[in-house]
Amino acid sequence: MNGFVIAVGSYVKPLSAKAKTATKEIGHVTVDMGDTSCKVPLAIDYINKIEKMNRVGKKLTSIKC
Repeated sequence: MNGFVIAVGSYVKPLSAKAKTATKEIGHVTVDMGDTSCKVPLAIDYINKIEKMNRVGKKLTSIKC
């Protein structure tokens, strides 16, 4: 669910504000990832980061490995 809210807030401009309010309602998401060093980002912080880079609504055209 966290990934979906981030995707909607980052790539669908008209729904960006609604995604931000949804992240405030959802709050911090905790995921049990075992003993790994993986982290779950806060959706609101991630969406704000995309907005600061002026990349809301822009998708990558290709994947680089």
